[in-house]
Amino acid sequence: MRSLDESFGGPEYACNLLVAEIMTDPTHDMVHEWSLRVYSTRYQLLGCDVWQKPRNKKLPRKIRLRLVSDRYWEEERCHLFLYGDGRPRWYASFPLTAGYEKWIQVELETMSCHPDELFFVERLSYQSWWCRLEQGRFAPATIRDLITKLRLRNADPAPALHWAVEGDERQAAAFASGILAACLTDGAPKACCRFALNDLLSGGIGWSTLRSHLSGKKAAVVQVERIGDNDSAENLLDLLAEWLKSPEAIPFIFYGSEKNVELLLQYIPALGDQFEEERSIFHLDAPQPDALPDNDDGTDLPIPDEAGLCDLRLSKGEQSETACEALDKLEKLIGLSRVKADLRDVCLMARFTQERRAICLDPDGENRYHMIFYGNPGTGKTTVARLMGEIYHHMGLLSKGHTVETCRSELVGEFIGQTENRTKEILEQARGGVLFIDEAYTLAGGRTRESNDFGKEVIHALLSILSEPNPDMIVILAGYEDKMQLLLQSNPGLRDRFPLQFRFDDFSAEELHAITCQRLQSREFILTCEADQRLAEVIGRAVACPNPNFGNGRWVHNLVEQGIVKSMARRIMSMPSHDCTDRELMSTITVDDIDRAEQRMLELSAPHRTPMMRIGFRA
Repeated sequence: MRSLDESFGGPEYACNLLVAEIMTDPTHDMVHEWSLRVYSTRYQLLGCDVWQKPRNKKLPRKIRLRLVSDRYWEEERCHLFLYGDGRPRWYASFPLTAGYEKWIQVELETMSCHPDELFFVERLSYQSWWCRLEQGRFAPATIRDLITKLRLRNADPAPALHWAVEGDERQAAAFASGILAACLTDGAPKACCRFALNDLLSGGIGWSTLRSHLSGKKAAVVQVERIGDNDSAENLLDLLAEWLKSPEAIPFIFYGSEKNVELLLQYIPALGDQFEEERSIFHLDAPQPDALPDNDDGTDLPIPDEAGLCDLRLSKGEQSETACEALDKLEKLIGLSRVKADLRDVCLMARFTQERRAICLDPDGENRYHMIFYGNPGTGKTTVARLMGEIYHHMGLLSKGHTVETCRSELVGEFIGQTENRTKEILEQARGGVLFIDEAYTLAGGRTRESNDFGKEVIHALLSILSEPNPDMIVILAGYEDKMQLLLQSNPGLRDRFPLQFRFDDFSAEELHAITCQRLQSREFILTCEADQRLAEVIGRAVACPNPNFGNGRWVHNLVEQGIVKSMARRIMSMPSHDCTDRELMSTITVDDIDRAEQRMLELSAPHRTPMMRIGFRA
């Protein structure tokens, strides 16, 4: 039964209380301890309870167990396991939905009738990597399929088949490296190696080099992309197929889209007997809306990579010549013509250096691409920094390409030693990507001597990274140009370690108007002709006479969110009766909305005067 009634003895923090009454049998009198464990639809533990038989007393007719939780349960199907003296004996499955003080009669079945569930509770439920299935939001059908395949593989380990995971590329990558590889390596990332199959086929990774990296590993995770149609690729695939059937081969986990994995199996007919639909091929369901991060960065997986994993995808070989989506995004940004031109030259120089090293020209050169972004707030520095991580990742100069954004308050601690620990932690998070420090000039000084010293600790910690010839990280400092110059002067070693410097100009009135229209269009708002003209006038006045807090793109964001949309909502919701299904009404912005939005922005930017407080006593 599920209840919030205090009479059942639930603690104050409990959002749910599941009360289970077990009808016992006299034949079970020898059992001294009964325990109950309930798992969710995704086989994650919801709660457990234990009942111990009093000494010198018979087993009661009913045993009551209570399971409490501080989160709400809404499970299509939960799994109940009843243990006797520490051994799973009975199992039941039933829906766990909202309903208070509602008893559900469930018949328990012996565990022998449910081999998959028995294998789960005995072999999988306590594994450290099992919770990642909830983190990755994998479908319950996929999890049940995993339990069945692992049970069959455990019952008959020979011959050692390889694995294939097909579906959404990011979820397939997470499932292959975070679930299957962890299972095969007993949760030891260093016992696993990952590489891209196309790097091997293109010659970026030599066969002998790959074999040396696979030596001593327990599993290999292979990224499968579109395979080129050439004789060299077919020969290498045949060589790989022969080795995978040899006794010295380790389990390979191929992952990719359904189309790419099917093409792989067509290219290697010799591997046909190494893959069985029932035991080694996973078809992942389409990811649920909450399964993937809300961004366009394909490197952000539902399950992050573990430290120590031997990843050869980007550390070896030439990168493919496919178009970089991040470069396309950069070119589509409104304005920033000066920055775009400088970045094109920087990318060409990086590729030129790569190609020289590929033919052993200056092979020991440094790979340092640290940058400084000069510019006022709202000029696109953070947006470009995120794209830089993706661009350099595509060129093979960063292993991950993610961006870690931070500032002084997140780096500087309150007491001695805290700053160093915080900085080291953030540097480790940024390894393989971009570390973006906004308003970096604040590290050079503070109101007190102590804060100034703590800021210098951050600079000293950064210098160790900036001095590495191949740091697998790009540090980007951003801020006002005059204040950033003071930062560079505060430490003689800083300026030389930032070879790339970019200046972000303020947006013009025309560019801010285009940005505003783009933002409104992305949210499915429509401007009338009069409203569009008035919007251009409002932006023109703001640019011509900016207040001290004018923030370029940030001002546009506030104009849309705090001004236009709010004014529109107030106008529509104040109507005595409006048709909420009228799409034209709910999406059309009028000139009155623009006027009210301008007035709202003027009120927000006006200085607030604090009334004077009288001090003293009145007679």
